[in-house]
Amino acid sequence: MVRAWMSSMAAHGAGLARATRGAVAVIGALSLTVLVGMGAFAVEISRGYAADTANQRIADMAALAGALAYNVNSNPSEMTATAKAVVVAQGLPASAATVALVTDSATSKQLVQVSVTTSVPIALGRVFSSALAYDVTATGSATTTATTTTAPPCIAALSSTPTYGITLSGGVSITSPGCAVNTNAGVTVPWGTTITAKQVNAGKGIDNPGKGITTSPTANDIVQNKASAATDWMKDDSTLKGLLCKVNQLSGYSDPDYADGNRSCTTPLVTPATQTSASTEDYILNYSPAANVAPYWNSGTKTYTFPAKSYDLRDIVMSGGITAVFEGPLTLKARSVSMGGTGMTIGNGDVTVTGLFDFNNGSVVTIGNGDHSFGSLNVSGGRTLNVGSGGFMLGGGIVIAGGTTIRIGIGVGDAVTIGNASGTAINLGNGSTLCFTANCASPTAAGGTFSVNGLITTGGGSTLIFPKAATHVINGNLSSSGAMTFGSGVYILNGNFTNGTGGAMTGTDVTFAMSGTYSLAGGTTLDLAAPGALASYGVPGILFATKTSSASTMGGGASGKYAGLIYAPKSDVTLTGGASMSGNGSNCLMMIVSTLNLSGGTNVASACSGLSGTSSSVANVALFK
Repeated sequence: MVRAWMSSMAAHGAGLARATRGAVAVIGALSLTVLVGMGAFAVEISRGYAADTANQRIADMAALAGALAYNVNSNPSEMTATAKAVVVAQGLPASAATVALVTDSATSKQLVQVSVTTSVPIALGRVFSSALAYDVTATGSATTTATTTTAPPCIAALSSTPTYGITLSGGVSITSPGCAVNTNAGVTVPWGTTITAKQVNAGKGIDNPGKGITTSPTANDIVQNKASAATDWMKDDSTLKGLLCKVNQLSGYSDPDYADGNRSCTTPLVTPATQTSASTEDYILNYSPAANVAPYWNSGTKTYTFPAKSYDLRDIVMSGGITAVFEGPLTLKARSVSMGGTGMTIGNGDVTVTGLFDFNNGSVVTIGNGDHSFGSLNVSGGRTLNVGSGGFMLGGGIVIAGGTTIRIGIGVGDAVTIGNASGTAINLGNGSTLCFTANCASPTAAGGTFSVNGLITTGGGSTLIFPKAATHVINGNLSSSGAMTFGSGVYILNGNFTNGTGGAMTGTDVTFAMSGTYSLAGGTTLDLAAPGALASYGVPGILFATKTSSASTMGGGASGKYAGLIYAPKSDVTLTGGASMSGNGSNCLMMIVSTLNLSGGTNVASACSGLSGTSSSVANVALFK
């Protein structure tokens, strides 16, 4: 029984083994078919990817070529022919390419779009498909816009250090429709602020949440993260460099932007000559005349009348109520004059007072035409001093107080040379007037060099009028709380230019080059225009130039009309509290600064012809997406 059972089990085991070998054979046959199919499709996919890569390369090249062709004359037919010629040059038929001029809906950019389609034959995959080939299409797009190279830029903020190089806040606006606004940092235009320009270019990001930037004629011509977005195209201008060299000679500054420090020039500053008096004769003009003046006394009119001749005196002292007349032509030299009388008239001729000319009483002193030299000048108490044409030299300084008026009739070629007293060359008190020209309403006579070796300070309600001259030199700060009229010419200033309380500043054909900052506040009104291309005075196109790294500020409701370039490449410039800047009439206004911060008023800028760096248009085609 057991033996029979074991024989039966052995027979069943042999049958099972024969059945298993048959199943494995079937499974193996089926698996081999799958593997062959997968290999075939892998080959076909690889061939498809290769065709797609080749087509994409050809489509991109054709799109760029078509965009360049379109930029030449905006002809779609030439655009299509050029793009297809590139396709043919790559060994494909022209029919393989489809060329179209389209507009991207998201950016409004105009594009040349080229689609290249090729047929890829099916090789191994034919066993599994009735198709003999499949198409592979790649599309390339390129922008067509001819972009003007960020020029002429009317605003260039050069610093790349801060997050924002141009900052707007508090409802401020920049209106520069004819030119670009550029910065090597970012731009922030928060809600309620606007920029209108031809282009806006930034080296970092642009924060524009309220869509406050408008560009024209190309909409959204805004570029972020652009290398060298703002450049100092005036850095190597020989005229500007020469102007700042004279400033450096006064200040001692060595400019690191130049190998020689930009110091290879001479200073235009003139030092007053020292005058002396050896006379021992005094003119004491009172009611009991001494023997040397008695012949000239008229007791009825209380007047001393001196004939025309040469006078070499020590001191002239006048008592109250006395009038003195020195008839001309004459030569008058004295150590000092103390004018306590009613009035004094000095005729034409050279007048030299080696010490103090003190005018503190009476009403009017009139000095005729000729060369005039004083050690120092002190006029106060609402007096009037009229000085005729001729050279004017002052060894010390001028002190004018109490509503006093001094008119110095500088004529053609007449030089003004003023020294200082304890650093101050001109101290113009409240309500006083100092005029260095015959026509105080409009300086027209072309004087010689105007040289002041010291600071100038003026009080509220005062008026200071500079002559027209090729060169004005001020070796110190120009600090005004009153009004100023600037005659045409260059102003070399070793110090800061400040007006703090609202007096008007006007000038035509003027150029200011300074070692310090430019600061206005308190409702100041300015109307300043740089020289035009044909002007005889000043530097054409340049209004302000400084290389200081200190900040310049205009605020407190200050407003101004400017024409020309404000060149402060190392200075942070801030407009606050309703301050505004705008072009002078139809003239230009440009700024090259380190950074620009606007928080009040409106800034209107336009490009100055002859100063606008790289202003050519180039076909700036690029692949898109």
